[in-house]
Amino acid sequence: MGAKPTKNPTVAGILSGLMPGLGQFYCRQWKKGAGFLLGAIMVDVSLGVSAGFIKLLQADRSGLALDDVTPILLRSLPFLAIALWSVLDAVRTAKRSR
Repeated sequence: MGAKPTKNPTVAGILSGLMPGLGQFYCRQWKKGAGFLLGAIMVDVSLGVSAGFIKLLQADRSGLALDDVTPILLRSLPFLAIALWSVLDAVRTAKRSR
C-alpha cells in the first residue's frame, strides 16, 4: 500500500478562507466540509450577509447612511465566526495529516 498523502496546512487554510468547508474537502473530510459549507450558506441567506455587503459596496450610489452600516456588520459576525472556525479546523486537520 502507498503512503498516505499529506495535506498542506497553508493550502487548507486559504481554501477555507475563500469559502468555509473547502479546506475540509481538500483534507478529504467530506461530511465536515459539507457541514461548514451548508452552515455558512444558511447563515448568509438567513441574515442577508452577502446582500448587506453588496449594499455597502454600492453605498456611494445608493446613499447608504452610516447608521445602516452597523447592523450589516453585526449580521456578518456569525458568518465570520464560521469562516474562522473552518480555517482553523482545516489548518489543524492538514497538520495532523503529516
